[in-house]
Amino acid sequence: MEENYQSIELVVKLMAKTGLFFASVDGDYADSERAFIENYINQLSKVGPVDEVKDMLENALNVKFTLDEIIADTRQLLTYFDRPEDKQAIVMSMYNFIQQVITADGVEHPAEKDALLQWATALVA
Repeated sequence: MEENYQSIELVVKLMAKTGLFFASVDGDYADSERAFIENYINQLSKVGPVDEVKDMLENALNVKFTLDEIIADTRQLLTYFDRPEDKQAIVMSMYNFIQQVITADGVEHPAEKDALLQWATALVA
């Protein structure tokens, strides 16, 4: 049970970091992107408190994540899953989440699209 909670906590933290990275990659962390990420993370966090994530969201403008960091963290998360279909489900869920983050402000910025392509390419390589 503890291992399940730990992997859920890792997913919540990674989704928060990923959302914050993609929401700010265009240089503008829009209120609509912030609201979408907060709502999404609040739903995921219902399994238990994840104080580190709440701190990340509150200090979003002061914290900068890199694409390399997001890719490395995603790869690390995938090591917790043995079956290829589980790994694929995680990647697809994250891809859909990222798509929703980058469209939350009504603008798909070229930097966001490029970062998403790089992220997806790195994970299938």
